[in-house]
Amino acid sequence: MLFNWGKKKLKPEEAARMFVHATLDSVEDAWADVLGLMRETPHLEHHPNIEDSEVGPFLLVVLAGNLDSIPHFFEPGSDQVLVEAILNELSKQLELPVEQLAHRIGTTRDAMAKLNKPSKKTLSAMSRGMYLGYSLNDCQEEYFRSLNVPNPRFLMQMEEILRHFLWDWSSFHEQYRLQLQSSQGLTV
Repeated sequence: MLFNWGKKKLKPEEAARMFVHATLDSVEDAWADVLGLMRETPHLEHHPNIEDSEVGPFLLVVLAGNLDSIPHFFEPGSDQVLVEAILNELSKQLELPVEQLAHRIGTTRDAMAKLNKPSKKTLSAMSRGMYLGYSLNDCQEEYFRSLNVPNPRFLMQMEEILRHFLWDWSSFHEQYRLQLQSSQGLTV
């Protein structure tokens, strides 16, 4: 308990606002570089035809990976309160209904996990999410295309990029203490 004295108390809504704004800003700022990497990677046989404005799958992968990691850093109950606050803030910022947003992130997370089995590593799942989200199988050399699996070298390259988009909840805990409130019951 002594360790909490110097920490600033944050309501889940405040923590969610910090997370959402930092995440949206980082995705927006880095999208051109991530897109350039996908277009120019030597690990794909053909350059993918991705529009400059197609940031949606990238954002969904980043959100799914981050929301999936929250239970590893927070106690049961407080993790769900934080996820709900994040979904509410995302809903406001992206002007989408919370339920639709939760469904889209959940669907992305499920697809990432399915392709990532048996591994449970978040970064690995996120890199596979990029492969799925941008339908990159047709861009690969015949061997990987026929197996319908991503080129492992492409996955490693994506993991190096995506690690910069995972929120550092350990550092958050060093500075802040989450002040819990009642839950509203939304799940991702």
